[in-house]
Amino acid sequence: MEQETDSLDSKRLEINMCMQMHLYSPPPTHVSDTCKSSREFCGVAPINVENQRIVKGNPASPFEYPYQVGIVPHFPKGPGLCGGSIINSRWILTAAHCLVNEGVMANGIEVYVGSIYTDQAHSVPVALYFPHPDYVDVMKGNDIGLILLVNDLVFFRNDNLQPICLGREEDIPYGGKAVVTGWGAMKYEMEIRDLTITSTVAAPVLEGTQMPQVLQEVALDVITTEECSKLEDLPSDTDKVICTLTHHKDACQGDSGGPLVAQLCDGRWAQIGIVSFGVGCADPEHPGVYTKVSAYLDWIWNTIDVNTC
Repeated sequence: MEQETDSLDSKRLEINMCMQMHLYSPPPTHVSDTCKSSREFCGVAPINVENQRIVKGNPASPFEYPYQVGIVPHFPKGPGLCGGSIINSRWILTAAHCLVNEGVMANGIEVYVGSIYTDQAHSVPVALYFPHPDYVDVMKGNDIGLILLVNDLVFFRNDNLQPICLGREEDIPYGGKAVVTGWGAMKYEMEIRDLTITSTVAAPVLEGTQMPQVLQEVALDVITTEECSKLEDLPSDTDKVICTLTHHKDACQGDSGGPLVAQLCDGRWAQIGIVSFGVGCADPEHPGVYTKVSAYLDWIWNTIDVNTC
């Protein structure tokens, strides 16, 4: 065990030394093609959602969401619960508010991969994490973050681990359906509302909160930001968010940072959104609001370019 710890510390030191070197280098003026994973090698997932829902939900099936990860951020007030997605062998995409709370960075992040069951997913060591530099709170937008793993995830012949494609603007099915997943609350808990939805903290792990042991899934209706803004206060740049509204179906506390995905014409899947905020859960008068992935592709790939050794 001591040798394993020394090896992990050595790996983290190597990564941090490399990162320091990058701090003194100018950011790339373009994103290299080699850094951008081809969409031929992502988004392969046997997703089949009909009437499932996260609130009072139904479980996902094994291997259905191989890109899904669970995230436990540790803040001074206690641990939280979030979701995230695998976008390549070293990087996880999530929400900024899963990494920073009221201006204070989490003092530790746990990432769990490889299973839809919470007791079978395994922890992978984290090297560094990056909330968007312009993130302040969810109402001001930029609720997006990245996590760098210490070691590469192995995708070869592994149906439990596969990357999701990053969605482009043309992948967003306005007026159609998208799928969101997570291990968050299965009913709205009024007593933790102020800690999660309105103050944008990752859902705290509280005794008695009904959290599922199996990943939950739900298909939601994607609405335009024009429709959404009539029902919900949005960040000033509405081009950087996506909204969904489906009666009695929604993401909930603890699903923050999780992926909202849409099916491509070739049958594969792309992540179009990141669970950000909403009022309550499954409230027919309040849409769920998601960070639009396509609005941040340049930031994602530049962050990966600059910070991968």
